[in-house]
Amino acid sequence: MADPFSIAAGTVGVLDVCWRVGSYLTSLNSSRGKIEQELAHLSREVNTIISVNNSIQALWNAQKKTQPLSQTMPDGSQITTLWQNAGTVLEGCRLTMEKLNTLVKEIIGKDALEVTGKRDGIRKVLRKQSKEKDVHEIRQQLLNYQSSLQILLTALSFAYARSSQNSTDVSLEHLSDKLESLGFQLQTEVASLRFGLETAGEEHLRDSITAASSLASKAPLNKYFHIPRAVSSIFTGRDELLKQLKDDLDSSSLEDKHQQRRFIIYGLGGSGKTEFCCKFAQDNRQSFWAVFYINASSKENAKYTYASIAKNVGRDPNELEAKSFLAELDKPWLLIIDNADDPKMDLEDYFPEGERGVVLVTTRNPHNRWHGTFGQRYYEFEKLEKEAAGDLVLKSACEPSPWKSSAVAAAANIAEALCFLPLALIQAGKAVMKRLCTLETYLDFYHRSWQRIRRARSASRDPTVRDEMFNMNVYSSYEILFRGLESTNATATQDAVELLKMFSFLSNDEIRLDFLTTAVTHTRIKDQHDKEIAAKNPKQSFGEQLRTRPIQQSLKEWTIWAVGEIQTDHSRPVLPAVLREDGREKFDEDRLADALDQLTQVSLISYHQDINSYSMHPLIHTWVRERPQMSTGDQAIWCQAAITTLTQSILLPPLDTTASAESLRRHLLPHVRHVQKCQSGIYVRLQENRTLRRKPLPVPSPCFGRRHVWELAKFAWVYFQNGFFDEAEPLQLKVQQFVCGNLGMGHPSGRITTLFLAATYWHQTRTNKAAQLQEEVLKACESSLGPDHYQTLKDMDTLGASRCFQGRFRESRQLHERAITGMNKLLGSTHEDTLTAMDNLGRVMWRYFEYDEAKVLHAKAVDGLTKAKNIGPTHEKTLIAKEGLAIAHLDSMGNLVHPTDERPHPAHELMLEVLDERTKKLGKDQPYTLLAKCDLARVKSALGDYIEAERLLRATLPIAQRKLGENHFGTLMGKTYLAQVLVRQKRYDEAERMFTEITEQSRYATAARDDGEHPDRILAMWYLVTCYEAHGKYPEAIRVCGELAKAVVTIGGERLGLLHPFAKRLERKIEELKLVVKRGEEVPTMKTILESNKGMADPVTAAAASTESENGLSAARVLPNKNGHEIRYRVQRVQEEEEMSPPPTYEASMR
Repeated sequence: MADPFSIAAGTVGVLDVCWRVGSYLTSLNSSRGKIEQELAHLSREVNTIISVNNSIQALWNAQKKTQPLSQTMPDGSQITTLWQNAGTVLEGCRLTMEKLNTLVKEIIGKDALEVTGKRDGIRKVLRKQSKEKDVHEIRQQLLNYQSSLQILLTALSFAYARSSQNSTDVSLEHLSDKLESLGFQLQTEVASLRFGLETAGEEHLRDSITAASSLASKAPLNKYFHIPRAVSSIFTGRDELLKQLKDDLDSSSLEDKHQQRRFIIYGLGGSGKTEFCCKFAQDNRQSFWAVFYINASSKENAKYTYASIAKNVGRDPNELEAKSFLAELDKPWLLIIDNADDPKMDLEDYFPEGERGVVLVTTRNPHNRWHGTFGQRYYEFEKLEKEAAGDLVLKSACEPSPWKSSAVAAAANIAEALCFLPLALIQAGKAVMKRLCTLETYLDFYHRSWQRIRRARSASRDPTVRDEMFNMNVYSSYEILFRGLESTNATATQDAVELLKMFSFLSNDEIRLDFLTTAVTHTRIKDQHDKEIAAKNPKQSFGEQLRTRPIQQSLKEWTIWAVGEIQTDHSRPVLPAVLREDGREKFDEDRLADALDQLTQVSLISYHQDINSYSMHPLIHTWVRERPQMSTGDQAIWCQAAITTLTQSILLPPLDTTASAESLRRHLLPHVRHVQKCQSGIYVRLQENRTLRRKPLPVPSPCFGRRHVWELAKFAWVYFQNGFFDEAEPLQLKVQQFVCGNLGMGHPSGRITTLFLAATYWHQTRTNKAAQLQEEVLKACESSLGPDHYQTLKDMDTLGASRCFQGRFRESRQLHERAITGMNKLLGSTHEDTLTAMDNLGRVMWRYFEYDEAKVLHAKAVDGLTKAKNIGPTHEKTLIAKEGLAIAHLDSMGNLVHPTDERPHPAHELMLEVLDERTKKLGKDQPYTLLAKCDLARVKSALGDYIEAERLLRATLPIAQRKLGENHFGTLMGKTYLAQVLVRQKRYDEAERMFTEITEQSRYATAARDDGEHPDRILAMWYLVTCYEAHGKYPEAIRVCGELAKAVVTIGGERLGLLHPFAKRLERKIEELKLVVKRGEEVPTMKTILESNKGMADPVTAAAASTESENGLSAARVLPNKNGHEIRYRVQRVQEEEEMSPPPTYEASMR
C-alpha cells in the first residue's frame, strides 16, 4: 500500500501551494487590465485541483479509520496500486504548482500586487506576455493532473464500494445503485480522458489511466440490451467508422451536455445501415445501462416497439410511458431508430424529450441527416471498402481460410461487379455456398439469372410467385418502394416513376440537372432559330418560283421539300410527362424538382450538391431496367425517351457555341454510349421474342428517317467533341449519305453534314479525304449561294486551314485573306468567325517564319474571342488561339531561352493556362488536353527544364497511343518531341532508337500525298540527322541527308520545295558533313537530286536550285511549304542558328 505519510503530505503540500497561488491569482483578478482575463482560467483550474485534492484527502482519512486495507479483500492489490499512483500524481501536481507560484511572482514583479497605475499595468502585461509559453505549458500540466486525480478518486470510490458488499457476488442483480452510478462514472471518465492522458508524455499519468481502466472493466453496467437483430458472425468492414463514431461520442460527452446526442446513418437499402448500428451497440454495450430499438418503418410499428420498451421496464405499455422513462433516466442509454424511411414521417416525433441519451437513426431519406447533433452528424452508406467487400463474399461463401489467391481475386471481381453493396455480396456468397456456382463462374450465373427471370415472366402471370422462385432478396426492398410509388396517383410520384424508368437507360452516374432542363430549353432555342430563318427566307409559292427561277431548279427544291415532309415524324416525342412541352403542356421546373425529390427521399437516386447532379447505384440501375415487370416493349419506349431527352439537350452548329452547351456535350458521352448499347440489346431481344412465337410475325428493322438522322447526328457530335473520332465516323457517314442522297450537296443540311464528316476525317489524319470533301462543299456553296455569301466565306476559311496542313501555303493564305476580307464586310472584325479566320491566317504566317506577324494575328484573335459574346476566355476557340500565340511567342523570342531569365516566358504562362482549362473542362485524357501537354513540354524543353519536359511527354504518350493509335500523327509527333528532349540531355542512343522507329515510312501511309513525303516524317528525319551529328555518327547523318534531299523537293507541293528555306539549310548541312568526314564520299546535292528525278524539274525549280537565293524567306512567302503545320522548324532570324524546333503537328491535326 502507499505510504500513509506520502498521501497525507502530498495532499497538504498541494493544498498549501494551491492556497498561495490562489491568493495571488485572486488579487490579480481584482486588478485592472488584460491580466484579469488571461489569468481567470488558471484560477478556476487551481480551485478545481483544491477540490479534488480535498476529496482524495477525505477518502484517505475515512478509509484509514473505518476500513483498513487488506490484500485479501476484493480488488485489494488494485486499490494499493491506485493509492500509489495517487501519491505519485499528487507529488507531481505539487511540483507543478510550485512552478506556477514562481511564475506568478515573476509576473507581479517587485512592486505591489495590485496594479497601481497604467504604467504598472503595462509592465505586468509585458511580463505576462514574455511568460506566455510557460503559462500555457503549466496550464496543460495542471489539466492533466486534474484529470488523473479525478479518475483515481472515482476508481478508488468504486473499488471501496465493491469491497463493502456483504456478498462476493457482484453480478448485475446485486449491484447497488451507488455502485452502478460509480461504475458508470468511472467508465465515462476513462473513455473521455484516456487519449489525452496517454499522450501527455508522463509515465505516472499513463500508469494512472491503466490502473483505472483495469478496474473499470469490472463494472458491467448494461441491464437492458435489445437491438433489431443479432450481429452477423460475418460482419466485415467499416471498422474506421465504428471507431470514429465511438471517439465522437466520447468527445461529445464533455463538450455539450445540454443537447441530446443524435447520429444519422442514411443510404440505399442493403448497404448495411442496421447491421452497423447493431455492431456499434454490441461493441459498446458496457457504455450504456440500456440499449433499445424502435422499428420506425411505420407509425404503428414505432408505437408497438415503444410500448414494448415501457413494458420491459415495468411501466404501462404505451409510447408516452416509454418516452417519459427515457427522458427521465439519469443513466446512459442508447436508442436505435431503425428504418425511418417514410418521407412523410416527422423524425422529431420519434425522439424522447430532453437532452439525455444517445440516438442512432437508420434511414434512406437523406433529408433526415440534419437531425444529427454530434461529431460528423451523419454517415452516408452505399458501398463497402474494396478489400472488405471481397472478404465479405468469401466469408458468406464459407471459404476455408487461409484463402487462396485465386479465391481472393475471384471475390474481388464479384465485389466490383456488384458495386460493393453488402446485401448483394452476401447473396453472392450464399449462391456459391449452395453450390449453384463457383466463385469463378458466379458472374456468368448472375447475368444469366436476369434472363431466367425475364423468361419466367411470360410463363406465369403472378409476379409474387416469380420473385419467390428466383430469390430476388437483393431487390425486394426496391420493388416494394417502386410499387408504392406506382400505386400513388399523385403527379409527383407518377413523374418520379417515369423519370426512374428513363434514368435506367442512361448512364447511372452524373445525371446532371441542367441536362434535364436543357432538354426543354434547347428545344425552344432551336424552334426560335427556325422561325428566324423562315422569316429571313420566306417560302415562295410554286408559281412565284416558276416566274423567278428556272423550272428545273424549282421542281428540284419542291421535290426536296416534299421528301422532307414525308419523312418527318409528326408524332409527339417520347418523353416523360414532366419534360414534355407543347401546345397542351408547359414545362415546370418545380414539378421536375418534386419528382426528383420523391426518388431521392427513398434513396432510389442520390443527389450530389457539389456538382448538382443525380446518380443511381448500379444494382438499382440494372434492376429498374431488367425487372420482370418491364417488358421488352416497355424497354423500347423508355429507351427512346432517354434518346429523345439526350437529343433535345444537344445543340448542333451554329447554335452550340456557348461554353455551357460545349461543357454539356462532353458530359453526355457516357449517357450516349449507354443508351445506344441498350437500344441495340432491345432490338436483339425483339428478334429473339419473334422466333419464340408460334406464328412469328416479322419485326421491321428500325426505321431510318429524319428523326433518326437527327439522333445520329447529335450523338456523333458528342463523340466528336470528346475526341472519339472512330466512333463518330460511322454515325456521320450514315447521316451524310442519307442527307445528301435525299437533298443533295447544294442543300444547307447536305453541306453541313459533309463538312462535319470532313472534320472527323481530318482528326483521323485522313487529311486528303477531308480536303477533298471540303473542296466539294465550297464549290457547291459558291454555285448555290455565290462567292460573297457568309457560308461561302466560312467554308473558304475551313478549306484554307486544310490547305495549310497539306503544306499548300500559298493557296491557304489566299483563301484565308479572301475569307477575312469578306467577313469584315459582312460581319465585322469582332465577329467570332472573323477572329477564327485571323487565327488560322496566323498559323500560315508562322509557317512563313513571319513570327511577329503571326503573333499579332493570334493576339487579335485571343483578345476578340475573349470579349466575344457566347465565347469568352475559356472557350475552346479561344484556347486554340492562345496555343498558337504561345508557340509564336516561343519562336519570336528565340529557340532556346536562357534558363536564368527571371521574367516568366509568355509561352509558358499561356500554355499553363490552356492546359489548366482543358483539364478542367475536357478531362486529362482528351486529345486536346494531350495536345496542350505536348506543347507545354516543348516550352519547358526550350526553357531548359528537360526533366519536367520528359516527364510530361512520357506520361502523355501511353494515353495517346491508347486513344489515338500507334501511328496517329499526334502520337508520332509526341515521340518526336520526346526524342528531341533526349538529344538535349545527350542520351543519344535512346533518341536514335526512337527516331528510327518514328521515321518508318509505313507509319505515314494513310496520309502521305501522292506528290511527296509526309512533312512529319521529313521533320523527324532532320532531327535524326542532328542527333547523329551530335553523337559523332557522321556517315549515318550523311545517309539520312541523302534521303532528306530527295524528300525536300516535294515540300509545298507543285514541285516548289527547292525554294523553301529548309532546302538551303539542308544543302549547307550536307556540305558541313562532307568536310567533317574528309573522305570524298559522294554526297547528293540539291542539284543532283533534282536531276535524278526525271520529269520533275521545271524552269522555276531549276532556277531556284541554281540561284540558291539568300532571300529564302521571301521566296517561301510566295511558294509555300508542303505541309504547313508539320514543317514548323525553328529557323530563327539569326541564320547561324542550326536547330529547328518541332512543329505541333498534332495541333494541326486537331484544328
